[in-house]
Amino acid sequence: FGDPGQRSFYRRLIRDSMRYRDEIQCAGARVVDAARAHSRALGFDGTFYALHIRRGDFQFKEVKIGARAIVKNLRGHSIIPKGALVYLATDDPDGVCRGCMVNRKACPVGVKDMKGCPEDPSWDGFVENGWTVTVLRNYTAALEGVNPNYFGMVDSIVCSRAAEFAGTWFSTFTGYIHRLRGYHGLGEHTYYHTTGKVDLARSPKSIGSGYSREWRIGWTDDHGGLI
Repeated sequence: FGDPGQRSFYRRLIRDSMRYRDEIQCAGARVVDAARAHSRALGFDGTFYALHIRRGDFQFKEVKIGARAIVKNLRGHSIIPKGALVYLATDDPDGVCRGCMVNRKACPVGVKDMKGCPEDPSWDGFVENGWTVTVLRNYTAALEGVNPNYFGMVDSIVCSRAAEFAGTWFSTFTGYIHRLRGYHGLGEHTYYHTTGKVDLARSPKSIGSGYSREWRIGWTDDHGGLI
């Protein structure tokens, strides 16, 4: 568009019209409230943090890493502080890598040093780092009557309101969470937990194909302000 105002108008139109239906938005808001209440019960001010950790049949083996590797990549407590409540949006809430596959085959039991099959799939590394880990099923009261098919979308809404967020490289689900965070003014507080990719969510340059991530142009005007 030649007119910057018109350009911003259509960005807002996409933001306000191409979104989840109201029942999903409301369920997400209830879980956000529950997570903030959980944070306050732990002695904090309602702040919580979030990670999207994709495992299962995800075809990109290099991104399926254990909790201790994620902590190392996120530089210990430099992004997520010690004692924080950390919400996990994941297809592996039990931390057992059930359904994890490499080259379309299940990870062998007890395997070591196989890319895509974490030697320790548990979330113990997060606990050892001083984080309190929580997942969607811990807030069942907020999900009463909600279609389970919507739970993944609810996860994305919760992650969009976390103080800091780190997602999975190559994941378009992580990418959409980044866009939602951009709408809330949290786009610059978004990272990847994948080895060697931590700060690339905020890179102004296309890395690789670029299809799986979002860009500031989606939520900012021509001067860098929120649309």
